Amino acid sequence: MLSTNQEDALRQRVLITGASSGIGQACAVAFCADGAEVIGLDRSPGGATAAAAGSRFRGVLADLADPVQIESAFEQVDGLWQGRSPELFVACASISRSGHFLDAPVADIDAQLAINVRGMILCGQQVGRRMRAAGGGRIVHITSVAASTAWATEPVYCVTKGAQASLTQAMAIELAPFNIQVNAIAPGPLEVNSVSMVGTRADPEVLRHDLERTPMGRFGRAEDILRAVRYLAQATWMTGQTIVVDGGLLATGLAYIGGLRQGLEAP
Repeated sequence: MLSTNQEDALRQRVLITGASSGIGQACAVAFCADGAEVIGLDRSPGGATAAAAGSRFRGVLADLADPVQIESAFEQVDGLWQGRSPELFVACASISRSGHFLDAPVADIDAQLAINVRGMILCGQQVGRRMRAAGGGRIVHITSVAASTAWATEPVYCVTKGAQASLTQAMAIELAPFNIQVNAIAPGPLEVNSVSMVGTRADPEVLRHDLERTPMGRFGRAEDILRAVRYLAQATWMTGQTIVVDGGLLATGLAYIGGLRQGLEAP
């Protein structure tokens, strides 16, 4: 059961990028169920999110690779909320592209940097100004364990996630004087990726490798990440931190895999 204070913390104005699928969609549906007013910024219409979340959800179309569209989207948000600031901003929008580092096309490099990094910065500026005027707020970035480890065939994506992790710390110290907390969540491999992410685990060997390296024996689910978002939506005296939600993957040196795991299961 949530306490009264916890319930009040969740009944707020929540702005989410990438709300049309994946983690962003799960957050939108859950916060609407909690009684929040939720606006999703996404380049996709988000009809499935609206159907699942109900009347408390409204979508605003915006390609976060386009600074002009970002500015226009926030003007629409101001209109929908009658000038009131978001109280919680969850930045989920990201894309990835697959390919060897030596062969990465400039277009793929630019697309990932534009959405994952520049888009997060520009949205952070827009949200930060509004939260400063309102007296505070909370910002949650969805990064990745790819900020700390290298993933074959996704080198530029790793770079963008490292940049997001650094941005979280930089924004935290810049915005702390305005009572704005900025934290991040770094998910490990998830069961279902957003439609904007590459399907590297379609390779059975990659699938097996990732699963065996995860001590808790399964991939993450959207609700696992949602629980961490809920925590940061209520956290106090905490900023510039990244919560890793990865089933133990980053802690893994030699895990109980292969014959070692079989030995544990022996009678």
